[in-house]
Amino acid sequence: MKQLSPMDSHFFYFETPNQPMVIGSLWLCDQNAAPNGIVRHKEILQYIGDRLNTTPMFRRRLAQAPLRLDDPYWLEDESFDLEYHVRHVGLPQPGDWRQLCIFTARTMSRTLDMDRAPWEIYIIEGLNNVKGIPQNSFAVLIRFHHAYADGKSALELSTALMEDTPQHEFGKRSNVEYVERTPTPLEMWARTTPRLFNQSLRSLKAGVNVARKGAQLLAHMRGDSRPEQRRVPQSIFNAAVTPHRAYGGHVWPLKDLKRIRQLHRDVSLNDIIISIIAGGLRRYLISHGKLPADGSLVSLCPVSLRAEEARKDGGNLISAMYIAIGTDIEDPVTRLEAVHRRTLRGIPLAKEVLYGLSNSAGELFPPYLRSLATWVQTKTRFYSKIPLINTIITNVPGIPGMVPRYFAGAPILSVFPVVPVADGMAISHGITGIYDNLNLGVLADRSVMPDMDHYIACIEASTEQYLALATQHEARLAEQRAAAASADQAEAGPAAVALRRSRKGASEQAAAERG
Repeated sequence: MKQLSPMDSHFFYFETPNQPMVIGSLWLCDQNAAPNGIVRHKEILQYIGDRLNTTPMFRRRLAQAPLRLDDPYWLEDESFDLEYHVRHVGLPQPGDWRQLCIFTARTMSRTLDMDRAPWEIYIIEGLNNVKGIPQNSFAVLIRFHHAYADGKSALELSTALMEDTPQHEFGKRSNVEYVERTPTPLEMWARTTPRLFNQSLRSLKAGVNVARKGAQLLAHMRGDSRPEQRRVPQSIFNAAVTPHRAYGGHVWPLKDLKRIRQLHRDVSLNDIIISIIAGGLRRYLISHGKLPADGSLVSLCPVSLRAEEARKDGGNLISAMYIAIGTDIEDPVTRLEAVHRRTLRGIPLAKEVLYGLSNSAGELFPPYLRSLATWVQTKTRFYSKIPLINTIITNVPGIPGMVPRYFAGAPILSVFPVVPVADGMAISHGITGIYDNLNLGVLADRSVMPDMDHYIACIEASTEQYLALATQHEARLAEQRAAAASADQAEAGPAAVALRRSRKGASEQAAAERG
């Protein structure tokens, strides 16, 4: 048994029917290129069954402490049923990107059964009209509970279902299956009671850490790391979410983002993506007459602290930076400069101070008080009344390298992330990479953003604006290089003529001497 951390438990306590704490990954696969030109559902079931033992997380379910006096535990699911977790569906015709996004949005609007291992896989047939994807392809939608995994560990769990060869050896398992016995109520009390008595000691230690990290935070706020904007504006995204969702996606070729990188020295791809999204949000809000006049939207940007050796452990090892993303800045280059400046300050603060502060704050109070406080917050829709952030932008490290990846023998052509929304944060942006692209997945409350296609068009327009500036920058550089080459040639002109005459004279003299 493994106990959930305070951060993991928060995602469990924070869930309501209106805000499922579920993260997802959407894959597009070409079964035409599979060894037999088709991938059958029974083969997919066997393939997934063969891959489950690559990590123990796939078979774990949640077990509550008695009376919810302590944080829950993960334990092996004794009644694990693979066919419950893997579902087979078909898209309505014409089987286009819009139909796939509608299915994804509807599926991500539902909570997971926490009495079972909290994940599901949907095999979606009938992709016949998706741009850039061959007909008769299929999609794979994977859903994990956020208490189960953060973005990076969810990616690791997802990639455990990938192979680098289309030839899968069916029936070959990496580990022997092991099912842990479910503890009796008496055994659960035996685990919980000592922790209740030790809570005062844990609270004391946590209080010391909170004071120390709080002092560090105040020092940062007074120094160079203080935020340029301290107020979070009220926006249409600071709403109480409904159970209904809208989903959309966009693909950025890496070569385009690298061209945009020329606009400002030292900017990262993450800075560029945040700036493009800010430009898209600005366009969208202006088109609806809803752009806040009292400052930029503020985004929560998760920062992974997961070490390489912990990448398959599951759970949440994240901190976060909070930055004004520049939706109040019209000029794209000025916006990019501002985002770069703010992330440069925000990332060290998130890693060095905020992670320790949030973890210690979680240990400061007993689990039953944390659970009660979260219940009150969700029942009163607290976060929709007081704006703390406006959106989330999370960049999950992608699938490394250009080596093709396969699912049950079918090449995986593209991957899109799905990040949950919540009260006070009715739109989320997830970014991940595969091959030579970075892919954006946007999930929003449908009542707040009923026109997802329009928002994706705003993202595309923002991208094109940056690319147009990159083209102008490249043209200026080319002109400068041409002018410099002409100047060098002009300066070298008289000397070059004298050198040619000297060489010609020497050659004629040598010929005369030979004659």
